Amino acid sequence: MTAELIHLIVRKTDSGLYVTSPQAPGFMFGRETLKAVRADLQDALSFHFDEPGPFRVLEHHERHYEIADGELVTRIANDKFLDERQFVYERLGEVLRDESQAISLAHGVANSVGESVYVCALPQDTVGWLVDQLDERGDAFSAAILVADQMLLTLPFAYGENRERIEGSFTLASSRYDRKTPLSEIIQATNVVTPIPRLPVSRGGARNAR
Repeated sequence: MTAELIHLIVRKTDSGLYVTSPQAPGFMFGRETLKAVRADLQDALSFHFDEPGPFRVLEHHERHYEIADGELVTRIANDKFLDERQFVYERLGEVLRDESQAISLAHGVANSVGESVYVCALPQDTVGWLVDQLDERGDAFSAAILVADQMLLTLPFAYGENRERIEGSFTLASSRYDRKTPLSEIIQATNVVTPIPRLPVSRGGARNAR
């Protein structure tokens, strides 16, 4: 049984859910419902790794948007800090309601398939926790963090030789920070944050799958 935490990326599509993981290159697993994904996941991972489980898994749920001629994805971890991450998710939703800011975000740092992915992050999240969500074959995303409850800071992360050439992106190889560094330390060293509009949001609106 592998002791490594498996970050499970769950993407909802028109035909159901499909699942991938940076810890399991080549693994792709699909089911119609989240209940079915969870019911069959351990067997699917056991088959992929050719070893018995159980496997430690953390679900990250993604939502895909097509904005102008760009593609944007939000990602939220279903962990013990989900309620706090939900505030970041809601702020991202507010930004996406502003056309100019939505277009700007959709044309941010892109992964290998051209999507700008924003991970709902918290100040206590570590660099290692984020880096482990990157596919080592070449990947990129931005960590989205609330600052002072009114500002959204995005920090680009990249992995892989080609991705590391992205201007301004964070990579362990080129950074003074290590895997244990909390994002709060990086935030303190960052001079510029961008205010976002305070638009009305219904607390009773749809939320991510849990």
